[in-house]
Amino acid sequence: MPTLSDAPAPTCAVAIVGPTAVGKSRLALDLAAMFEVDIISADSRQVYRYMDIGTDKPTASDRARVPHYMLDLVAPDDTYSVRRYQLEARRVLRRSVFRKRVSLVVGGTGFYVQALLDDVALPAVAPNRELRERLTLEAEKCGAAALHERLRTLDPRSAHRVHTNNIPRIIRALEVIDALGAPVPELEIRSAVPALYLGVHMNRSSLYEIADRRVKEQFDGGLVEETEYLLRMGYDASLPSLDGFGYREAAGYLSGKLSMAGAVAQYQAATHRYIRRQMTWFGRDKRVRWIESGPDAPSTAAALIRDWLATA
Repeated sequence: MPTLSDAPAPTCAVAIVGPTAVGKSRLALDLAAMFEVDIISADSRQVYRYMDIGTDKPTASDRARVPHYMLDLVAPDDTYSVRRYQLEARRVLRRSVFRKRVSLVVGGTGFYVQALLDDVALPAVAPNRELRERLTLEAEKCGAAALHERLRTLDPRSAHRVHTNNIPRIIRALEVIDALGAPVPELEIRSAVPALYLGVHMNRSSLYEIADRRVKEQFDGGLVEETEYLLRMGYDASLPSLDGFGYREAAGYLSGKLSMAGAVAQYQAATHRYIRRQMTWFGRDKRVRWIESGPDAPSTAAALIRDWLATA
């Protein structure tokens, strides 16, 4: 099997990116049959323990067959920053390269992929629990739009990057501004790790159908029960880890605010919006070489990887 010993670069990786439900994880597992690989997750929700169904984590059998990293790192009520991901995932990447294995960085959280593979200097600002609680109460009282407007006034560039309803990210941006006394520094992006970027593509209407089917499979497969278990463990539904789509709708069903049909429909609509944001993010990156999802994707990707290893 080819390994990174075929490439002279001391540290390098293959990124498999694209929108949710497009087949990134399946492609990575198919490539594991052709290369000696380590899979490094680049998913901001898979770092949380006990959250398996709603984050679509690899199965136990897949993880036993192929080494997976950056999964199940913290409890749902712990803070996990992009900066921490960058530091920990780079350690994994260095170990993988030392063992002469192909590092597959797989995920749809674009900023995680960028933080790992690009020379992104992230501000090391510790969480300010008191400020977070105050801003959370303000959001509950005045709404997310008011908090977003404050961010827009203080730092228009950051406000443009953060969705109006993404309260955790709005609060984090305000937290950094409060600590630095200035807007969040503009990131100077330079490639830090030689990497081949493979993007998995699919017709949007087909992708929506697959995503909708996966939502139903998650509900049928125990998403409500998993959410109920998390709530019984004492994790509040308002936590950033649980306030994302999927768990939010399951919690709404458990509380009686949503019917099952309503929960499924809201989750599907949220997934469509997320897909559009992911396609915009990865579509901006000119380094991505797009391949069509489907039965030919593994052979196409393998050929590109072999060519890249030969010249990296």
